[in-house]
Formats: sequence, C-alpha cells, structure tokens
Amino acid sequence: MHRKLTAAILIIANVLTLASCSLPKREDDAEQDPDAGTEEDDRSYTEEKIFGNIEKITEALADCNFEDLSSRCAVTPYEVLDVMPVIDEEDGNTDYKSADNMLIIRNAIAATITCDIDESTYKASILDKKYTVDVKFFCKDYMRIPGLRDRFLGAADFVTLLDETEGKNSTVLTLEFVKQDRHFLLANPEVLVDLYKYDLPELEFMESHFDMIDNSFMTGDGWDTYVECYFDTNTFEFEIVLDPDAKDYIWQYVYAVSKETEPEWTHIYTSDIIVDKYPTKIELKYTQEENFSSGFYCFVIYDVRTEKVYGWEFYVYNTAEGLPEATVSSPDLTEQTEETGEPA
Repeated sequence: MHRKLTAAILIIANVLTLASCSLPKREDDAEQDPDAGTEEDDRSYTEEKIFGNIEKITEALADCNFEDLSSRCAVTPYEVLDVMPVIDEEDGNTDYKSADNMLIIRNAIAATITCDIDESTYKASILDKKYTVDVKFFCKDYMRIPGLRDRFLGAADFVTLLDETEGKNSTVLTLEFVKQDRHFLLANPEVLVDLYKYDLPELEFMESHFDMIDNSFMTGDGWDTYVECYFDTNTFEFEIVLDPDAKDYIWQYVYAVSKETEPEWTHIYTSDIIVDKYPTKIELKYTQEENFSSGFYCFVIYDVRTEKVYGWEFYVYNTAEGLPEATVSSPDLTEQTEETGEPA
C-alpha cells in the first residue's frame, strides 16, 4: 500500500510539471512590455522618451515654433496656434521692425518658458497605452519688472527690463501621451494654451525720446522773446524741458544748425553723438566767431535710435546788413516745429 501511494504521488508530480510547461501563462505572468521598463529601473525606456519629448515641447513653446510643436503632438494643436505669439520671419531674419509692440512683448515673455517634470506623478496604463505626468511650467513674472510703468520707449524697453527680472510665474499641467509608431506624442496639447495667457496691463509706447519733451525754447543774448527771433548774435541757445520719465533713460542724439538757402538748406554745424545719461533737461549752445548773417535758421536735435528730428525754426536779423522792409514786430515771423525729417 505504501509503495502504491508513493507511485501515485510521483505520477501526479510529473503531470503537474508537464502541465506547467504547456498551460498558457496568466496575464500577470506574461512577459512585460519592453517599453514599460522594470521595477528595478530608475527610469524606464518609455519615461526617457516621454520626458525627453516634454523638454523638446518646452523648447518649441519658448521659440514659438508651431511646426516643431506639432511634430510632437498626436493631433495638430490649432488651439495653441491661435494664441502663440509668432513673429514672422523673412529671409531668415526675424521681422521685429514691422511687428506690433505687444506681440514682441508677448513673444519675449514666451521665450522665458521653462519646465520642471514631476517624475513622481508619472503613470502608465499598459492596457490603454496612455501615459500621464504633471509638469510645472515657468515664465518670467512680467508684472514684477523693475520700475513697471504704463509707458515704455518701444517694446525693446520692456524686453530689457524683463531680462532683468528674477521673479517667475508657474503653471502646473497634466500632460497625456500616447504611443504612435514607436513615438510617444502629446495627446492633449490644448492644455498648453494656458502658457500663453498673459494678463498684461494697458501699455503706452513712445516712438522716440522726444515724446518725453514737455516744452522747448530758444534763449540767450540777442533773443527777442516777443517776436521770437535773434538780433545781432553769434550764439544760439536751445533749451528743452523734459517730463519726469526722461530721467529713466540714456539719451543719444546729435544737434545741428542750418540756414535756409537756395536751392537747398546749408548745414552750418553738426555735433558729435552726445550720450546724455538720465537728463532732467537739455541745454545746447552753438557759437561762431562772427554774428550770424540775416536769414531763416533751424536748430534741431536728431534721435540716433529712432532717426526722429525735433527743433526750432527762427529768423536772425543782422542790423549791420540792414533791416528788412517788413516790420519785425510780428511773432508770425517764426515757427516752432517738430519734424520727422530734414528741414524743407
């Protein structure tokens, strides 16, 4: 009896051994997806691919490169295109000159986008082939730029201050990826729209430093304030009163003196470039050895950055040459001008 029992046990053991070789494996025991990695891995192949794609997506967002962004998405992200501050390029050069000031500012803010991937939130659904992870995106805090004000000297003025800003805004987004042809692509790109939502205040943009001029006048010996012209002088003095914003800027300009002659104006003097740091007013003077001859003159300053011209036109009377037949008592003989080109 004992021998029969032992033989039975051996037979059953052999049957179970054979069955274990031929029976199908349970789903839990199936060979793992090679893309899923193993528990021993610090980071799986899939994570490497997805996290690398997130870095590339962030670069595309910062560069406002819609084509590159689209190539990394499972669907074309038209919603993002609607808000992406793209500056057109012509002949390989970024067309900043023709771009709107606010567009340039939004593009500059976008250029500061970076990301931090929260790897602990990574989740993989092998069955659905979907993968999710939380990503914190950052950009410069444009509301904390130094000396934030309502008026700027063009978009470049704002961008310069933005570069000096240390503060950042952050937005956390849950990104979902799917696998297509061995590529892991972003399945919900519409969430990226939030990264281009900038709550910018209403801003005023000045065309040149001259927009900060409050008033100006000619002065000095020989200047008659009533008729606004010079008598018997060898010196022109030009004073410009500036508004309080002017002291926040470094001005660069040249000044020039010209006389109206036929067929063209005659340039008498042009200064070297003057770098005037944070001025509260501008005082300019031009002197020559002999008195100026009678005629119609202009004294102008030229903004080096914007090529704008601002100045005065006025008459000069040299009594040694005789007075004109017309009475010199009318203030209509002179005209204050603000021009954008050479005197006519």
